[in-house]
Amino acid sequence: MTPFHWTRPRPREAPNRRVVLRGLAAACALFPGRPTVAADPSPEILHALPYRAGRADGAAWEHATSFLQSGQVGANARPWQAVQFGVPVAKRPFHWNSQQIQWNSGGEDGNPVDLAFGVVSDDHGFVVSRDPADAPLFTMTGNELITGKRPDVGGAPFIVLGPKSSHLRIMGPTLDRAGGTGFFRLDADGVLRDLTFTDIHARNVGRAIECARGTAIDGLMVERCTARGLVRGFARFHALREAEFRDLDLDANYLDGGGGAVCQVISVVAGTDLTFRNMRLAKAVNSLAAEERGSPYIQGDGLVLEQDTGDVRIENCHAEDMGDGGFDLKSRGVRMYDCSATRCKLGIRIWSHDPANVIERCVVTEPTKKPVNDGACLWLAGTLTAQECHLAATQDMSPIRFGKGQNGREDARLKIKGGEIIMTDGVSLATGAAGLIELENVSVNGMDTSGRFRWTGSRLQRA
Repeated sequence: MTPFHWTRPRPREAPNRRVVLRGLAAACALFPGRPTVAADPSPEILHALPYRAGRADGAAWEHATSFLQSGQVGANARPWQAVQFGVPVAKRPFHWNSQQIQWNSGGEDGNPVDLAFGVVSDDHGFVVSRDPADAPLFTMTGNELITGKRPDVGGAPFIVLGPKSSHLRIMGPTLDRAGGTGFFRLDADGVLRDLTFTDIHARNVGRAIECARGTAIDGLMVERCTARGLVRGFARFHALREAEFRDLDLDANYLDGGGGAVCQVISVVAGTDLTFRNMRLAKAVNSLAAEERGSPYIQGDGLVLEQDTGDVRIENCHAEDMGDGGFDLKSRGVRMYDCSATRCKLGIRIWSHDPANVIERCVVTEPTKKPVNDGACLWLAGTLTAQECHLAATQDMSPIRFGKGQNGREDARLKIKGGEIIMTDGVSLATGAAGLIELENVSVNGMDTSGRFRWTGSRLQRA
């Protein structure tokens, strides 16, 4: 992994929000060499350790405040100030089982406060890990994984961000275990602005980032994060505007919490202007005791965007081995480019009747059959145009399955232009509820096919 050098930023004129999001990423630029920083005793950097030292005013590692008191010391943090939360290398990992930090301060537009989580060396250097293989900085106790038992998603978050926590750039940590309320919990009961999360490397967690209901974020960046083992998912947000997720490798690793703890790797309930780039989402499957829900339906999804989301762009994102949907998108205005879904029960799910919904150059293969539920490459209850896509169904499953959308009154409509569809000989092109299909120069099992068709719910006929 590329190392990270800590540099104390300088104030500058505040740009608009879009420039802020790009600027925050640029300020985390990668440089060669070991990611080590000499201690700086100036008040421009505040220092926090698991336990207080010296004067406990945070001015240097010898006088570090404690995690528990860091919110008080940092209450007067200034724009462009850095707060380093460190664990001495000889004492890593720090074991915790109750909330450690209550943070309620931030920067200003264009001048964020930095919160960084890393290792403190014997000579007081500070390292923010960029390697997910590094030993964890923090380990939560009290909800260990036990073979044969469901994973425990209880427990408090490590850090809670309060209503004044806008304009923050948060870096790290590497962590082992956290509850379903997240390692980071955002609880503002209002709007937080311009937040960046980078270099979170999580293992076997309930969630890494969780938002409380009533907390919205206006301007969000989540980048360069990894996960291996997710019970509920990596992150959930209730309201977003102008958010970007990129360079994420999030593998739930079949960590099955059952029907009462369904896994959605990334979930957004409401939001607009949402961008997802360069993501891998994998292995969210909830099959334990499905009958407790009164249904054999197997769950577990990659990217889930609910019906109050819109203006969505998804590029170079890939879902693998999902119990349900690789991409479960109820959004208005979905644009997907160069994405794939492999071995998911339903590769891409589109719900809204927005004529702007489009997928281009996407590859969806090997849908998987679950009890009482066949898979499909595309599940469609809305309107979609697919251009130059490759759909390959297996066994006796149809590549297209139609369903009923939120209103249940309008048939789904699918237009496919170019590309290729592969399915077992004798299997229907479509299945499920009634829907309309228009093919334009599509290779269907090697035959160039054009025309309009209607799936009645029982047979396919020319429209």
